[in-house]
Formats: sequence, structure tokens, C-alpha cells
Amino acid sequence: MLAEFFALPLKMLALATGALGFSTGAFTEAAISGQAQTAALIIAFLAGVSEMLGQSVILVINRVALYRFLASLAFTGFTYVFTALAWALSAIAVAPLTRLGVLTPNEIAGVIGVVSLAFAPRLLGVFSIAPYFGQALGNILEAFALALAVFGLHAGFGLPLAAAAFCGGAGWVLSYAVRSYLGHLLAKPLRRVRVLVSGSALEKSPQQILDDLARRLKLEDTT
Repeated sequence: MLAEFFALPLKMLALATGALGFSTGAFTEAAISGQAQTAALIIAFLAGVSEMLGQSVILVINRVALYRFLASLAFTGFTYVFTALAWALSAIAVAPLTRLGVLTPNEIAGVIGVVSLAFAPRLLGVFSIAPYFGQALGNILEAFALALAVFGLHAGFGLPLAAAAFCGGAGWVLSYAVRSYLGHLLAKPLRRVRVLVSGSALEKSPQQILDDLARRLKLEDTT
């Protein structure tokens, strides 16, 4: 029973480390195995949690309740899962343009698994709080994830590298456009949801957060 309890975490660890090393086996497994696909979705969720942990100083400064803190982590985690789903669906949508017909709606679970596994670098998103280079690190992790998605489509589904790059890249662009459009369309409702969940709009950059904290400490020292 103990082995069963640790089976999924160990599977996630193996898949994440394999993905970071551009392992063909990891992405092939994510393309065909239901257990691996579940683990990959959890990896995407945890990537969102990691990014939120990087911004959690906002919540600490605002002294939010523990339940709000945990809810904000879960909220961000689910947005990453949504992003993975949008990316995978977009990659399938543009696949016919390659004239290969390899990615079809029947492959949706596998494509979601591969794209979700590509979020493995974003598990390091907690370090995006670092001033000065935090934003650059976030951009590097995003580019790393895109490279892994392209490799994963190539390794997991046998797509030629050019076709995988087209599907992965175009899928990322389409999902980004959809997220940006919906983000703009639903900006006010989403902001209210963020405030309701976490007690903060969570809109400040890491550097702004640290600058605000420094100003607060300075004010406390002068009083």
C-alpha cells in the first residue's frame, strides 16, 4: 500500500527529470500512458503553484489567512492546467496544415500529456521572485517549455521536427492569443476573482514587491 501511495509522486519525478533531459522515453510515455498523462497534468498544476509561491510575498505582506494562501496556489495551478489544455487543443487544430494528419482529436489525451509534461521547467517558477533577473528567468523557462513541447511532439508522435515545431509553436501562439483575448475580455471579473481568492490582485512584479517592502521597512524605521 505504501508503494501505491508513492507510485504517482515517483512517476511525476521520473517524468519531470526525464523531460528536463529531453528524454524520448518520458514523452513517449506521456503520449500513450494514462497514468503518465495524469502525472503530467499534475506537473503542469504544480508549475503554477511554484510560480505563485514566487509571488507569495504579496500574500505574506498582506497577512492573508492560510486558506486564502492555499486557494491562491490552487487558482494559479489550475490556470496552468487550462493553459496546457489550450496549447494542446491549438496544436491539434493546426496539425492538418502540415498535411501529415498525425495529430487528430483521437490523440487529444496524448497531446495534452506531452504538452503538460513540457511545463516541467516551470516548476522552477518559484525563483521568478528574484529581483532584476526574475522576469528574464521566467522568459527562459517559457522558451524551455516551448522547446520541450516541440521535442515531445516529435518524440511522442513521430512528427518530423519541422512539423512538430510548427504544431508546437503555432499551438503556443494560438493558445497565447486566446488567453490574451480572454484575459482582456474577462480582466475585471478575473481581477475580482483574484482579490476574492487571495485578498490581492497579484499584479505587481517581483521588483515592485521588493521596492514596496523596502519602503514599508523604511517607514517603520523612521516612526
